[in-house]
Amino acid sequence: MHEVVDRAVIKRKLAEFSAFWGERIASWHVEGTESGSEKRHAQQFWSDLMRCFDINPERIDVFERNADRGSTGGAGFIDFFWSGVVIGEAKSLGKNLDVAYEQAMDYLNGGTVSSHEWPRFIIATDFENIRLDRLGEDSWTLRFTIDQVPDHLEQLLFFAGVEALTKREQENASIEAAKLMANLFNALAGEEADEEVGDDAPTTAEEEDDDTELASVLMTRLLFLLYGDDAGLWEQDLFFRWIDSVASKNIGPALDGLFNVLNENPGTRRKKYRGNLPDLESRFPYVNGGVFDGTGQVGYSVPAEFKEVLLDAARFRWTSISPAIFGAMFQLVKSKDARRGDGEHYTSEKNILKTLGPLFLDDYRKEADRLISETHQVAPLRRLQQQIASNIYIDPACGAGNFLNVAYAQLRQIETDLIVERRRREGTITGTLDSTLDQLLTIDKFYGFELNWWPAKIAETAMFLVDQQANRELAARTGQAPDRLPITITAKIIHGNALDLDWNAELPVPDGKTFVFGNPPFIGQYTKTPVQTEDMRRVWGKDYDGYLDYVTAWHAKSKDLLAERPGEFAYVTTNSISQGQPVPALFGPLYRDGWSIKFAHRTFAWDSEAPGKAAVHCVIVGFTKDKEPRRRLWDYAHVSGDPEPQRVTNGINAYLIDGPSVLIRKSNKPLSPALPPMTRGAQPTDGGHLTFKASEGTRGLDQDPIAAKYLRRLVGSVELINDIERWCLWLEDLTSKDLRASKNIRDAVEGCHRWRVSQPKTGDAYKLKDTPHLFRPTPFHPAGPYLCVPKVVSKRRRYWTAKRFMPDVIATDLVFIAPDEDGLLFSLVSSSMFMTWQRTVGGRLKSDYRLSSTVTWNTFPVPDLEEATRQRIIDAGQKILLARDERPDQSLADLYDPYLMGGHKGLQRAHNTLDTEVDKAFGSSSRLTGDKQRLELLFPAYQRLTSDPGGAPS
Repeated sequence: MHEVVDRAVIKRKLAEFSAFWGERIASWHVEGTESGSEKRHAQQFWSDLMRCFDINPERIDVFERNADRGSTGGAGFIDFFWSGVVIGEAKSLGKNLDVAYEQAMDYLNGGTVSSHEWPRFIIATDFENIRLDRLGEDSWTLRFTIDQVPDHLEQLLFFAGVEALTKREQENASIEAAKLMANLFNALAGEEADEEVGDDAPTTAEEEDDDTELASVLMTRLLFLLYGDDAGLWEQDLFFRWIDSVASKNIGPALDGLFNVLNENPGTRRKKYRGNLPDLESRFPYVNGGVFDGTGQVGYSVPAEFKEVLLDAARFRWTSISPAIFGAMFQLVKSKDARRGDGEHYTSEKNILKTLGPLFLDDYRKEADRLISETHQVAPLRRLQQQIASNIYIDPACGAGNFLNVAYAQLRQIETDLIVERRRREGTITGTLDSTLDQLLTIDKFYGFELNWWPAKIAETAMFLVDQQANRELAARTGQAPDRLPITITAKIIHGNALDLDWNAELPVPDGKTFVFGNPPFIGQYTKTPVQTEDMRRVWGKDYDGYLDYVTAWHAKSKDLLAERPGEFAYVTTNSISQGQPVPALFGPLYRDGWSIKFAHRTFAWDSEAPGKAAVHCVIVGFTKDKEPRRRLWDYAHVSGDPEPQRVTNGINAYLIDGPSVLIRKSNKPLSPALPPMTRGAQPTDGGHLTFKASEGTRGLDQDPIAAKYLRRLVGSVELINDIERWCLWLEDLTSKDLRASKNIRDAVEGCHRWRVSQPKTGDAYKLKDTPHLFRPTPFHPAGPYLCVPKVVSKRRRYWTAKRFMPDVIATDLVFIAPDEDGLLFSLVSSSMFMTWQRTVGGRLKSDYRLSSTVTWNTFPVPDLEEATRQRIIDAGQKILLARDERPDQSLADLYDPYLMGGHKGLQRAHNTLDTEVDKAFGSSSRLTGDKQRLELLFPAYQRLTSDPGGAPS
């Protein structure tokens, strides 16, 4: 441990500063001189103040910076300016400090101070009085006299780099930092340089061109140096002064020389340079840790103009960034689109904490707060600290390490609270503070697997940065922090395909638990490559199921890793894992192996970090083997909204609801005797010759008396929902006589034949060439009234939009149909009970509801219906049709618009009546009010039909 911020020493120096300037000001009052003392004494005032914090002002160019005024555009100069930290204006005795403050703001708004140089504090003084303003979200203003300066130590600690930033300020600073790195990359590789990022990025450095690879390595090293310049890894602004001292034309070779020095231990330096190392370079410490390993001719590719771009970046306050957010953006710097963007591509810490909080952070924070507030002994604090440090933490798809960064930073905050309280208690008990109290949690307990080399490299560096930030926080609160140079402890970031790696071999068995978490690739079942499919088969083994998304391979690897060691895991995944057929494929093996759901976030929008990629609808699910965990569930009123905690009484099942752990498996026929099979309508496969677009009407065939006999209404999902009239030729009963007599029919049939013959011979269309007058064969064509339902309806719909048709209306394969002689099926599918079932076990298209005959319809557990009950349900359905008829000019889309439906009181009453009858048929005594109540009836009904006792361990 080494002393970093000694408050007692700083306060003593501030008292000396206050006394010295107090005496000087008193003498001015007595002598009546120095009324124009602004210019004569300002620089000494600022220098003396900085020295109280061990900052040598001669090393930083802080005085009389040229700047334009925002109000007039005129040129002027700022008295005192420390880039990214503070601006100061000194006025003569008795002058108005509000005027000095406005002058400082006028300079900041003049356009010559870049956004990344913008300070967070303004100090205005007339030497006797001081006004201190904190800018930004948590803004405040303090006014105090020169003799009160020591009393405001805490507010002035920003001079020592101790400052609490809001999350938004850290995010904004990270965006500015990413822009600066983009400028550096442009200067190195050119503005047109462009590389794939994200899942498509090069997996090894050798896959990139030489210039991009060299630029990437150089950028990582420069990030370390820029951050270290502000973070106290060496004397303040040493790297800035070194850059300034180098001639522009020599910046490349000079960087190489500096990298070599940083990679040499003191003994090697003494032997190699024999006292001839330039002064500034000799002040840099030995770094170690692989940051500067393999230094070759990296710098020789650096253009002369790079120096000014690098100096500009060095003026930024790099300790203000969030390593998690910045790292995620930094990995995109090689994308031209991302560099030209506004830094919008990052995963917020808020979203990351949705995974890490309920997995382990919330429990550790709660226990730490309890121990601090309710206990008085040192030992419990130490035990919790040891417990946290005894675990290992792994993100097996870590990218640039943002989940690992946040996990480590949050755990270090908890540990720092414990250390501070321990010191307070031991000081109280023994009368002294034990300076040997050590900090236990280290970054070598954090592991990451990453396929792509560049994010993996960033993750290593980012973990060191977040460690330094945590050490700075510890120093701010205790005056001491670990000295990390030379680097001997690093995070274990393994570059490779996580699905090829032996996780048990790569990850040691800790004394505590193994926590696994992250955000694996979002690749659906239909977009997997052959290589990825083979990955899935290998990882899942006998449990492989083709319905599984690629992300579930990480679930399989996690359960295998934790089979013989204590631990828990949680992932952000696409919401498809909790919908439809993939559910039993994933949760069946997990339940069998003893896992249950500890917590879950239902569907919400997760913004992609890659430019040009849309937000993905995701869920977060955490798993445990504990028998009685604290189960937690969140839902979202809107996918982009805030999580809303839900009460959990039974447990969280695979559909992410509070209910019994039932797995709904697809069935090839209806389980309920009340339901007939549901099939798709007829697929034309005609090249547009037998079917007409809505805009074409009947193509004039209604004027052909022969063809008119075969004209039929054609209904797909769009036509059904929007009441659009569309037509087709339905020629099942076509006679040879009519074919010869009607040129219109003959042209249509011949056109369909030509189209089908032209199709690939291996396809279905070609196989139908010999029956060009017919649609593709279908197992069911209605002979009487039938139910017609769209495959997909909007997530905004409260009811499934359905109609009944007579057989002269032809349904396409874009809808499902089933025989419905008396209207029972129409009533059932129009009920809230059916919508609850669909929402819970059915599939989704993005977030819209997608009907499946095998998963939703065939498993809908309609009980045996007595004749009277059946008739009441049918009658209630008829009332819905009557209510619709009251507005004949409105389509289903209009009638069931959720914003307008409330205005159609008759339709809503009719649906309420139907819900009452259906809910009672399932066993309720009255109409139910929500999904939870209906699921309490639906899942047991399903279990009765299947004899399925459930699956998750209790």
